[in-house]
Amino acid sequence: MKQKTALVSFVHMKYFTSIIILTISLIISCNLSDEEVCHLFDQVDCRPPVLTNIETLGAQTVLLTFNEPIDGNFVSLTCLQNSIRSSMVHNQQVTLALNNPIALSEAQTIEGSVRDIRGNSTYFSIKVWAKNENIPTLLINEFTTKGNETHPDRVELVATSRGNIAGVTLYAGTKDAWTDRIILPDRWVERGTYLVINFSEGTLEDGNLKSELQTGLGSNNGCLSLAKNPQYSSTLLDAVVWGNHSTSTHEGFGSKALKDSVNSLYQQGHWESNSCNGSIDSTNSTATRSFCRDSLRDTNSHAEWYICATKAATFGYANSTLRHL
Repeated sequence: MKQKTALVSFVHMKYFTSIIILTISLIISCNLSDEEVCHLFDQVDCRPPVLTNIETLGAQTVLLTFNEPIDGNFVSLTCLQNSIRSSMVHNQQVTLALNNPIALSEAQTIEGSVRDIRGNSTYFSIKVWAKNENIPTLLINEFTTKGNETHPDRVELVATSRGNIAGVTLYAGTKDAWTDRIILPDRWVERGTYLVINFSEGTLEDGNLKSELQTGLGSNNGCLSLAKNPQYSSTLLDAVVWGNHSTSTHEGFGSKALKDSVNSLYQQGHWESNSCNGSIDSTNSTATRSFCRDSLRDTNSHAEWYICATKAATFGYANSTLRHL
């Protein structure tokens, strides 16, 4: 009888010990970072590789970077509008050589799968853009956000050096969160060229371009950003933030999305403040009282901007010196 009781106690203890070990394992797994997620018992990596960066090195070369080393024997990729001549793997990077050059301001789709050294695979489909080696220096120079049929929301860019604008992308928002955008065409411009883009429906003057969605800009609160190309990792060229300084929600920005976008611009050094009071005051702007950059100054702050006098907007020309009082 004593022997049977001891055996039952041993079984209970063994069962209880197993429960403790499993519980501890689950607690440990819950505290692992994304980079350390692994099988709880055999410690083998079970997470597929993640594409972290896309870079076009030339007209026919694309560099893909992943978050872990890639197995060169298991790279299966195709380019829908082109063909891939070769692929070379070095640690976390895959370099693709295309048979034909990518045309400026046009995208090509690369899709397929890769596998890490543990056998985990991932499938993806991405767009890549040609590398423009001749981008001019561009600034956001004038814009309106309270447009109407005859004076739609517009943004003017000015080139301060000669170059090709192909692929340069202007966002209503940022590259991470935008409501509208335009990818500029393959075109050479000279220093002093003004480019006007309509962001809402209305009169389209000769030479003006149109945004993709025509959804308009934020009337009272918003931001614009200008990037070298549409790819996620693209370098920003310029940005601007405006607000009415009276909105009470989301710390004065009106939406969480705008608040996050402004904070992103601030962290990247493209706007000097992440406070709504550091934005250009939009209170007195109208469809014909545009926001104007002062003397092409670029300090990433509201101090370089003013609102012009009524009917003094000058899209396509040098900014008016008449200011709203």
